[in-house]
Amino acid sequence: MPAGTLRNLAAGLGFTGLAIVWTFPLCLHLSTHLPGSGLGDNAVFLWNFWWMRAALASGSDFFHTTYLFAPVGTDLTLHTHTALAAFAGATVLKWLPLAAALNVTTLAGLSLNGFLAYLLAWRVTRDSGAAVLAGIIFACSPYIAVHLNGHFNLTMAWTIPLFALAMIEAIHGSRTWAALAGLVLGTTAYIDYYYVVYEVAFAVCIVALAARRWSVTWPVANSHPKWLSVLIASAIVLDIATIGAIEMTGGFSGHLGRIQLTARDIFNPLQVFWLLAGLGLWMHFRPRITASPRLTWSARQKAQVIAVVATTSLLVAAPLVWNGMRLLLRGEYVTQQYYWRNAPAGIDIATLVLGNPMHGAWGGLVRSLYTRLGVDVIESCAWLGIAPLVLSLYALRRKWNDDAVRTWAAVGAVFFVWALGSHVFAFGRNTAMMMPGLLLRFVPIASNARMPGRAMVVVYLAVAVLGSIGAADYSARRRRPAVALSIIAIVVLAELFTAPFPIVPIDCPAIYQTLRDRPERGSVAELPLGVADGLGAITPMDNRMLVCQTIHQRPLVGGFVARLSPQVLAAYRADPLLATWLRLSGDAVGEVPRNPQTPADQLKADGIDFIMLHRATASDAMRNQVGTLPLTLIAEDANLVLYARK
Repeated sequence: MPAGTLRNLAAGLGFTGLAIVWTFPLCLHLSTHLPGSGLGDNAVFLWNFWWMRAALASGSDFFHTTYLFAPVGTDLTLHTHTALAAFAGATVLKWLPLAAALNVTTLAGLSLNGFLAYLLAWRVTRDSGAAVLAGIIFACSPYIAVHLNGHFNLTMAWTIPLFALAMIEAIHGSRTWAALAGLVLGTTAYIDYYYVVYEVAFAVCIVALAARRWSVTWPVANSHPKWLSVLIASAIVLDIATIGAIEMTGGFSGHLGRIQLTARDIFNPLQVFWLLAGLGLWMHFRPRITASPRLTWSARQKAQVIAVVATTSLLVAAPLVWNGMRLLLRGEYVTQQYYWRNAPAGIDIATLVLGNPMHGAWGGLVRSLYTRLGVDVIESCAWLGIAPLVLSLYALRRKWNDDAVRTWAAVGAVFFVWALGSHVFAFGRNTAMMMPGLLLRFVPIASNARMPGRAMVVVYLAVAVLGSIGAADYSARRRRPAVALSIIAIVVLAELFTAPFPIVPIDCPAIYQTLRDRPERGSVAELPLGVADGLGAITPMDNRMLVCQTIHQRPLVGGFVARLSPQVLAAYRADPLLATWLRLSGDAVGEVPRNPQTPADQLKADGIDFIMLHRATASDAMRNQVGTLPLTLIAEDANLVLYARK
């Protein structure tokens, strides 16, 4: 067997072992627990695996289900469906229990994260030890760790280093690598929508860097007139005075001629301050960006490569693309509507120094600090690690003229700015400093990747590659390179280690087995009625209902999908019975439609054979409403009461 194959095999086994140890004690509870400190989004991915098995067994379309939001059903094209992993769980791993199949594919994804980052770094450094270090940095990054609490789709980031490897080779003119890049891009659509967007953005960066040699120069002389500097300085002083006045008075309003001036907070004046300060700095330093053509660039050849990537990816992702087009034509394409002030927050720059929130030893203390500051641990964490950051800075300092270093520095910088979001946040506060992310909401497709902090996944990959370059250069200067690399790897592992990782049991009350064994085949309504999607809850949603559906295996009234069609919600609010339940569950539906049918006829029309009433959360009004329905008590326990339609 060739030495390279043996080396890669050993690396693959090593990263598999690392995934098992890093997530310990998950490996001891594969069939009974899921990663995470509680049941939330992780339950959604268990449901995905169950629905894939159910869809394949019945010959149904996986991307549309009638088992959620019965009797209407819902489209799953924009859902975080993790179709690739779910398909593996329903075919290759069909002999495993549902939870075990999900956990095994999750561990496989974590292993591939490290292995493919290793292959990418080896292509750059040709140093296997340094490449292993890159795999450790990426696979054990806090980004992966925080999302392992429930966002299993985002932990399967292995397609990003694989796409990067293929795209970098493809841009040199290889159609074979271009086809592989397209295959990976198309496959990513069955893993996560965000990663498709990031891979496309990465390809744009690589093409721009390959076509031109970019540089920034700083002219010595300033050519702008002195009066302009005085004007900007005066505007800054006036703006600071306005901020001070608002802070002292709590806000004010008045008139300037016919113009009414109102200032209730300092957010807008702060935005003006940062704009003026940025303009002043630009006027002072006058940085000049130049892009000279590369002699090796052939626009025609590269256009052919890009065409191969695009065509292959579209063919692979054709089912999803077709479904997406149908959603657009039906007016069911859902995305978040927001403006610059209420845009989702990106990373918090304070987390660069606050520590690893998922560390096995001190992560709890760091998470407590995040909570006190109001920082979202999952979506706003940007901790890069001390050792990886030092290695990256070392690479930037020692090997700046290396094309690989400049490329990954540029990629990391672009995605870091992306991860900041529309405004810079620090210590849980919006500084009002505007960023280019403000414009992303105007970019089709990219606008639906609404959580900017997730762009950090590419930043971690850039740090991993730069760190491997730095480690390779540093160890080569030592008398014993292997020893130096081993010490560095130990330090990095100690800094990024998460075990023991939190896991949560997925047991369901025995009453759901009673429901499963009933002969009726209609749907079940769990009351209060939970209706939610990834943009927010219409009514409070307990995701344990999704877990228990994998036990009783009946259509569920209500439920959760990442993007809920407005037509589905409109149909619910137009149904007198469902609208009543929505209102009693917390949705301000307005006037409930008049019901011309009897309660028995309405239950039959909606195909509802069972009602599961949750005593702890149902209001008196909900209990009274259920009491008016023609139902028969089947079973009950301390918290649940199961009824069947008469």
